[in-house]
Amino acid sequence: MVYLPKGKAVRRQVNPARINLPEAMAKLRAGRFTGYLRFDAQQDTGIVIFQGGKLISSVFFASEKGSRQIAYDAIARIFEISIMGDARLNIYQLSADLAIAIHALLQGRYLHRGEDISSFDVAAMLQRVTSEGLSACVRVYVADRTTLIFYDSGYPLGFFLEGTNDLQQEVDLTTSVAALPGACLDLVEISSPDQIVLADLMGSADLAPIWQKARKELLEERRQNEENLILSQK
Repeated sequence: MVYLPKGKAVRRQVNPARINLPEAMAKLRAGRFTGYLRFDAQQDTGIVIFQGGKLISSVFFASEKGSRQIAYDAIARIFEISIMGDARLNIYQLSADLAIAIHALLQGRYLHRGEDISSFDVAAMLQRVTSEGLSACVRVYVADRTTLIFYDSGYPLGFFLEGTNDLQQEVDLTTSVAALPGACLDLVEISSPDQIVLADLMGSADLAPIWQKARKELLEERRQNEENLILSQK
């Protein structure tokens, strides 16, 4: 499970099997879209991040295998689960700075993971972030709600809350995710914004051949399975 706030919704619960994804992404590029696309299929999740029309990040998490793929390998897997009809696509708009922050988070290193807030020393952890001058993200989550708190060199930058598209400076404590039963916490060390070098994956390669290859391989696999089934019934 990849825990991210939902951001400002652009499209929800779309079946990507009905979409030519390279063409759809080309439209996002032309429209200088900033935000992220989330593909969920059973236990697998793919995230694609755009900033100003540039595809700056793609990550695929396969929960069953506990693996993570990035860049074009991730895009290929996202295309596969989409073509198979197993995925649901949600698109969320973000600010430019928040898009970079999410990119940094997905590439980050866990210092704490899955800590139960009710028994964890949160104050000591935050003191460590400040005293060590860490660039980090504190992720607080439960069920389908998540809050992110970003720090740059020990200084708090703000909160990313459900339904927002930019960092917020205040949070309503009466609706805080941290106050909900079963809330957990991660601490992820991330790169400082001024250390991040952004690529444009769509500027470096055409995604159409990746899409076409995935379609061809999956159709061939389906055909072979059907032939094997027919032979087994003879």
